[in-house]
Amino acid sequence: MLKTTKDKKGWLLPYLVSLDLMFYKRWDYWLNICSKNMIPEEPIPYIEFHPIHEYPKKEVQKNLKDCLKEAAYQLSHPLHSFVDWILWGFNYGKEFPVGVTEKIDDYWYRTFNLGLFYREPADHWPDLAMDVMGKNNPLGFFATPGAVVEMMVKMQFGGEPSHEHKNKSVLDPCCGTGGMLLFASNYSLNLFGQDISLLLTKIAMINAFIYMPWMVSKPKHLSIFDVQISEKEFPSGIKIPVCNNCEQEKQSFYMDLQTDYQCEVSNTGHFTLATPTISSDLIKRKLKPENISCSECSNQKEEYA
Repeated sequence: MLKTTKDKKGWLLPYLVSLDLMFYKRWDYWLNICSKNMIPEEPIPYIEFHPIHEYPKKEVQKNLKDCLKEAAYQLSHPLHSFVDWILWGFNYGKEFPVGVTEKIDDYWYRTFNLGLFYREPADHWPDLAMDVMGKNNPLGFFATPGAVVEMMVKMQFGGEPSHEHKNKSVLDPCCGTGGMLLFASNYSLNLFGQDISLLLTKIAMINAFIYMPWMVSKPKHLSIFDVQISEKEFPSGIKIPVCNNCEQEKQSFYMDLQTDYQCEVSNTGHFTLATPTISSDLIKRKLKPENISCSECSNQKEEYA
């Protein structure tokens, strides 16, 4: 009798949480944070990721290839469908993958082994994705080797994981299958990724469900990553908490330089120059704290003038 998961969206989640509880306890760690809305002193459960070639048995690779081989002659895009099928099991996706027959569904249900990902923690998908994209690889996806990624993450964070790292925002703008985010997950709970390829972002999401629950489950009430900005700090070291005219904190400030130019600063601390020819060195030298006023007061001055 064929097994079908078409009417069982989310069927993999109980297995996912149970396996994680046996190995890393990251889902338990994250769900406790969500319930208390507080980052604990306890370190993020550490996962020692390795490049896939360091696993001699390569059990995950064999399992994934077995799953794809069965569907290769029945589906036009087997990897795309397989990825969508796994995400369906993780309760993600509006519809069951198009083209996946009961026979394929049954085979994947009996063959796919989620537990192997916990025995061989790694990003197991890049080679499969590059094979699908072909030799030309129009999207330019070439995965960075795991050892290089690990070194880059350590250099960025400056050493071993600490409590201060946990709320640091980490964005990989070309995340691919999420390899760099895996290593960053040992440091930060505030991870983001994006990519031009929908397939790659879906694969990264699978990695997130397995290894980085804080990337795929963020309740709306969560405020642990909110930042309250009470003052503006600039490269010159000048701190600007309030407008000199109305003595109110504002979203943006205008700073009159000794030239005729103006510089607007947003509440995120980024400079927007009205005239792009002004160098940052000039800004550092010419900023005058006594000339700072908010946009509202500045507009009033212009009206009276």
